[in-house]
Amino acid sequence: MEELVNLASEVQLSSAYDVSNRHPRFSQYKVKKKMTSQIERRQKFLESIKQHRYDYMNHARKLAENTWSSESEDDDEMDWSSEVKKPSRFYKNQLMLSEWLVEVPEDLLNEWLLVLCPVGKRSLIITSHGETKVYTKKGFLLNKFSSHLPGGNRRQKFNSSEYTILDCIYNTENKTYYILDVMCWRGHPVFDSETEFRFYWLKCKTDEVPEIQVKSTLNPFRFIPLLSYSCSYDSIHKVVNSPLPFECQLDGLLFYHKRTIYTGGVTPLVGWLKAYMLPEILNISVPEDLCADRPKSYSSMRNHLSIAFAKHEKRKQEDEKLLNEIEEDMVT
Repeated sequence: MEELVNLASEVQLSSAYDVSNRHPRFSQYKVKKKMTSQIERRQKFLESIKQHRYDYMNHARKLAENTWSSESEDDDEMDWSSEVKKPSRFYKNQLMLSEWLVEVPEDLLNEWLLVLCPVGKRSLIITSHGETKVYTKKGFLLNKFSSHLPGGNRRQKFNSSEYTILDCIYNTENKTYYILDVMCWRGHPVFDSETEFRFYWLKCKTDEVPEIQVKSTLNPFRFIPLLSYSCSYDSIHKVVNSPLPFECQLDGLLFYHKRTIYTGGVTPLVGWLKAYMLPEILNISVPEDLCADRPKSYSSMRNHLSIAFAKHEKRKQEDEKLLNEIEEDMVT
């Protein structure tokens, strides 16, 4: 019995987590092992992606048309793994979210791409029937307006048959949507295309409509595609030590695996770091002006995230307590 108790105390459950939750083995991220948890999950995620196929054409059309059926769909019977989740039927969990890059990939140089992220809020952009809609990452409709994106305004010739779906970061100061990724363009979904192709497709298609980058009556918000870079040491060092490619502050850096498709929810195939973490994690120097958001008490990634996770958990408990109190008041 004593052996069973000891064994139970050593067992740790692994699960997907987002940047607000603590990695189950974070305290061990500096320990050199043949295979660590985040690396294992990356491999399982890639293998699972290859095994599952989904009707993304139909999914994109439903997002654009808002024609969701309460009846079960044919693909409901598919055996979806714990690594890759079936896409949500509605607008929640449509965006692909990152994990903290606590374990640097061994293939970072050849199989990953870097994107600099401006300060802002993640937004799901969907155009259809001559209207542009903005959803939060939790699926709430935030805004409606016209745009020069395909399907985005009523003066376009084929607006009734075109629709576009984008993953963006909205910066309130300059009223700009920075395009992070593309899921569908002019009715052609690329959810199941690899990152490298999606980024190439995004650049090609946005170059065809330069008017989306200019504010106007029909385009009150600018749409500017973000650039991607290789993950060699020289490339990363040059990027972070050069002028920023956008007109606002840097929030952080996203690292995308080249071979992953676009999946909603948290994935270990997209990593996140703040600029001030680069010297510690990748041994790359960063100019001080990019570290303006570094906490004064920051000493290491491990210590900082431990404090941040604790604060997040406390806020979460306080929110749950407040909701419970509200529900009790409504009952009484």
